[in-house]
Amino acid sequence: MNKTKLLPLAAAALAIPGIGLRALHLLNGFDVDSGLPTAGSPWVWVCAVFFVLCAVLYGVLAAPLREKESVPFEKLLGTDHALFRMTAVIAGLLLIAGSAGYLCFTFTAQEEGAALWSHVLEIVYSITGIGSGVCMIAFTKAQGASYMTSDAAKCVLLPLFWSALHLLVNYRMTCTDPRLPLFAFGLLADVMLVLAFYQIARLLYGRPQPMLLALFGALAAVMSFSDLGGYGLARLMGVTSVAWPGKMLLRSGLSAAACIYVLAQLFVLCPRNTDHAE
Repeated sequence: MNKTKLLPLAAAALAIPGIGLRALHLLNGFDVDSGLPTAGSPWVWVCAVFFVLCAVLYGVLAAPLREKESVPFEKLLGTDHALFRMTAVIAGLLLIAGSAGYLCFTFTAQEEGAALWSHVLEIVYSITGIGSGVCMIAFTKAQGASYMTSDAAKCVLLPLFWSALHLLVNYRMTCTDPRLPLFAFGLLADVMLVLAFYQIARLLYGRPQPMLLALFGALAAVMSFSDLGGYGLARLMGVTSVAWPGKMLLRSGLSAAACIYVLAQLFVLCPRNTDHAE
């Protein structure tokens, strides 16, 4: 059996130790009173090494997909599998609901000292997120067809634009915070998410590189799930000094929803395209 089939499983399974390590980082890497990073704490490096090892593993598992660069999109990601469709649609609905909630939050919550342009950016970000969820659902339906039409192919462009906005908004909200290590892994996950959506679009609008899609998608999933799950676990254990703002928590949820969609695509991509890769 080609080990590439194990890549999406590894992406999901390694999120479990990732959650534990991220929770330990939040428990031990920040001052209890101020919430500032503790000088000399090794936990940020432990988490960093873990994700580097994940990247190496995913790269090895995804390497055989380099031979599939000439395979048509319909054979790479075309499927009408019921579980895939259900998972992708749920991810799209979560993105729609979360973005609608973020839009309401943007109008109702007052952020002191916020510039008008940043307020407009968050509104555009929320509306784009709603549209991206709709596009994800439409694209999921199109993947069951025998031929990808140009209109259906356009559905990958708005999620790509949204992922870039998502990274921009997250960076704007955290780049000046003295607790940057609290958000750094989430920002790195957002970078991987942008690259994953870019590779999905590249399958239709450029030279396909399924190996990079598998690599970036798996990294986005394990880092996003670990970051959000680790924070949730730390809060359940009573850590309050590293509390995220409400908008940050909601944006992390949107990132996780998008990663569920990407991971569902990997469950189609990897098992179906490894028969003759070795």
